[in-house]
Amino acid sequence: MVETEIPRWLAALDERKPYIEVLDGEKLPDMSPYKVHGRLAARIAAQLDEWAGDRGGVGVEVRYYLLRPDGRWSSLLPDVDYSSFARVPNSMDDAGQRPRVAPDIAFEILSPSDRPGRTQRKVEVYLEFGASLVVVLHPIKRRIWIHRSDGTVEEREARGTWPLDPYDDLILDWERIYHRVSVDR
Repeated sequence: MVETEIPRWLAALDERKPYIEVLDGEKLPDMSPYKVHGRLAARIAAQLDEWAGDRGGVGVEVRYYLLRPDGRWSSLLPDVDYSSFARVPNSMDDAGQRPRVAPDIAFEILSPSDRPGRTQRKVEVYLEFGASLVVVLHPIKRRIWIHRSDGTVEEREARGTWPLDPYDDLILDWERIYHRVSVDR
């Protein structure tokens, strides 16, 4: 595990709200997600946590500190994440609390103000720093794009129940996730 010192300006981003992200050294504008965003994140996290058991941890808006070879930092807060304990230790030390690798699985739930280019760059950064999957959910359209570390992208509907390959034993039940969540305008 890389134990690079986190610059004070970057660590200070967690000292007060709003919590902002940094992408390639640039602070991103604060996003203000709607209530549906939080409800979906909580339900996805619940299903991931049930699946993860003792093999890893699940978080909601946990900050990951990622230092590029050119010296620029990215500090991202995936809406939901899973990190195996093999990659991010289950401890209170700095490596466990402020990971310097991407999560194994990152979920990004789109907000109305998200820009496609910025979202794509975040996906690239997660994959560059070791994520095996990045799942982007458009909550209103119930569309999902699954970006894999092998470079493939799969588009699916957020409906029904299906495994999240390559984690075949991770079954997402999108009807439970969306139960009583109205996305109609």
